[in-house]
Amino acid sequence: MDVRYSELANTIVKNIRDGIYPVGSRLPSEVDFARQFDVSRTTIRSALRVVEELGLISRKRRAGTIVEAANPASQYSKSLHSIEDLVNYASKTIRNVLDISQIICDDALAATLECKAGKRWLRVQILRTELTDRDHPICWTDAYMDPDDGQAILDLLKDGSGLLCHFIEQRTGRTVIDLKQQVGATQVPAAVAHLLQVKADSVGLEITRHYLDQAKKVFLITVNIYPKDKFKFTFWIHRDKR
Repeated sequence: MDVRYSELANTIVKNIRDGIYPVGSRLPSEVDFARQFDVSRTTIRSALRVVEELGLISRKRRAGTIVEAANPASQYSKSLHSIEDLVNYASKTIRNVLDISQIICDDALAATLECKAGKRWLRVQILRTELTDRDHPICWTDAYMDPDDGQAILDLLKDGSGLLCHFIEQRTGRTVIDLKQQVGATQVPAAVAHLLQVKADSVGLEITRHYLDQAKKVFLITVNIYPKDKFKFTFWIHRDKR
């Protein structure tokens, strides 16, 4: 049941984004939705609750369900300060896609990604460079996504700017609700070092990001390696006023 209502929520979000349900319009009733998707009204209510929490719709007695916005409100406040900082960062760098392949997790990779060994992923390997100078590398990224999501955005997986999670949002109806970041020191592998123009096994910063959708499911994981002098990570800690 959980999977079903999250799939319905994704479909409704995508239809709103695509203009099938324009801002200001009224969504079909729960009864009509239930008939359309051949599910119970309980499942429809659960799906609509997810969409409402994203700020896309409002539900009022007698007025029905009204579309309020085409895109979710961006109110993320995680360790990079906000996801908008990630968007800003991505818009000022170039994504150079070097390889796209399907892989199966071994034990070592499963430990890194916090998933089960044997899980299948679509892996996209990316070298990010400065927007104005592709000869100056900034970051190496191994991005792992569900193969079905990967197929949905395959034509978008090319050199350019922007975030992969936004492509997945646009094509699948998923929405980033939570972003988990893990930061630690690492040694830059030899295979990556020459691309980043640093010595093999030199010290680098590794940031692993898990992107979770409205069903709290991880749909994208990125493992990013930065040379020690290419990235500064800043956050604030405030004293509780209570």
